[in-house]
Amino acid sequence: MLLVSKKYLTRISACLTLTCCSLLTVSDLLAQNETTADTKESTTQGSPTKYESLSKEKKESLRKILMEAASLLNGIRVQESLEKIIAAESIVSDFGPLYNLKGAAYTKIRDFDKAQSAFERAVLLNPKAVMTQFNLTEMHFVKKNYPLADKEFSKFLSLNKDLPIETKALVKYKLLICSLKQENESNAKEILKDFDYLDDHPAFYYSNAAIHFNKGEIIKANSWLIAASKIYKPAINEVYNDSLIEVGWMENIE
Repeated sequence: MLLVSKKYLTRISACLTLTCCSLLTVSDLLAQNETTADTKESTTQGSPTKYESLSKEKKESLRKILMEAASLLNGIRVQESLEKIIAAESIVSDFGPLYNLKGAAYTKIRDFDKAQSAFERAVLLNPKAVMTQFNLTEMHFVKKNYPLADKEFSKFLSLNKDLPIETKALVKYKLLICSLKQENESNAKEILKDFDYLDDHPAFYYSNAAIHFNKGEIIKANSWLIAASKIYKPAINEVYNDSLIEVGWMENIE
């Protein structure tokens, strides 16, 4: 569930940070970093500089490069996207969205160590970027460090009280899975009580499926997935499917 462009990448774990969240696009993030006062661009040639020291022309060039990189990543052209990202790094040294995008690219090719490093830098540069925090925490989940993922997802919820309902549901769903992987089914069932079959998200159905998958009850688990597929759109179901794939309860059929 990783946010990197005009839409969320469909099969980037995490995060793919929710197709159901209303978050900022690359263009929005670039705009947020604009300053009202004109500042002189660094005279150092051939090396990256700070974002606020870039000229308007360089900022526009950066925006175009990142949008192209995001578009390539959406099209599963990861190597080409990384080339664009590296080109952007030669322009600017302190732009958080660039490193969030870089983390998304490495996540796409399942190089989670490099992805985590990129997300850590993105969070360091912009600690208030909520969904970048989510993407970083997601790395613990996909690397199967469930105790740490449990801790960090819980912290994420406590620090971000105003998250959209859909985002909270996804995080709680991941917490439920973390509980199951830590052999704490009773806690998972407590989390399940937060969901309802009438919710606008499929957490109730996928959480029930997860509980059955954890017991090896494949037929029962699949019945919940089938029910969800009849109610919710494929895009949001795919976000929830990702977590089941990551823990090994479903096959990735890509």
